Amino acid sequence: MGFDIIIFDLDGTLIDTRADIASAVNDMLRHFGLPLMEVEEVTGYIGDGLRPLVERCVPGDSAPFDEAVKVFERAYWERKLETTKPYPGVQELLEKLGDKLKAVLTNKPYSYTRAIIDGLGMGSFFSVVVGGDTVKHKKPSIEGVEHILNKSGAQKKGAVIVGDGKNDILTAKNAGIASVFAAYGFGKVGQLGDVSPDFVINSPLELLDIC
Repeated sequence: MGFDIIIFDLDGTLIDTRADIASAVNDMLRHFGLPLMEVEEVTGYIGDGLRPLVERCVPGDSAPFDEAVKVFERAYWERKLETTKPYPGVQELLEKLGDKLKAVLTNKPYSYTRAIIDGLGMGSFFSVVVGGDTVKHKKPSIEGVEHILNKSGAQKKGAVIVGDGKNDILTAKNAGIASVFAAYGFGKVGQLGDVSPDFVINSPLELLDIC
């Protein structure tokens, strides 16, 4: 309780990106003449970064992988802010957290992350932003956490990760810091298996009771 720095996941925690990601995936699939996918199916593949998402959406050797990645990258860059928006309560949450240090730790590439949070007018809230390519290893590696703590000057004992995926909770466990599972996001508590978060919230503003 009384955390000094709150480290947020991005997709499914601060913002709802599902429709724009799915639209870009379908642009890619359409480019190769492949069957299109529903938003819910694509959502299940989000969380490990851009290349794993493409790999999961392009079956087998139905398209050249590196070309598929480039097609998706172009499509998502164009679509990244078509419908993407913060979850209800996120803006108020960030404002009410006031002077507490806040950071973003996501497996999404940094360029997309920066463009989206700045485009939504959220960039000024965060003292450090770490994308999937900012450090060598993505979540659940602790490299991103260590980078944030080093940059911010915050102490591990006062840090907490907030996220909607198993990777977020595993990252917190690996780093030896507290974790909050955002049950309103893409993931579900039942998908965590034997990985138990310290707290579970059903809306962003519930985080105020913890922090």
